[in-house]
Amino acid sequence: MSNFTDEELLRIIKTGESDAVEFQESLSGSAPERIREAICAFANDLRDSGKAGVVTGSKL
Repeated sequence: MSNFTDEELLRIIKTGESDAVEFQESLSGSAPERIREAICAFANDLRDSGKAGVVTGSKL
């Protein structure tokens, strides 16, 4: 797992969701299931980028 700098996280947040970034507001309700699905999708690496996807909170 990567440790992101504040600047890297702000860049990710400003860029928004993509096929490699998934925002989650909380871990309540169905969020854990949606996060597992996103992680599986990132693991498939359909873009064949060789880079890991990111699941991050969207509330600042």
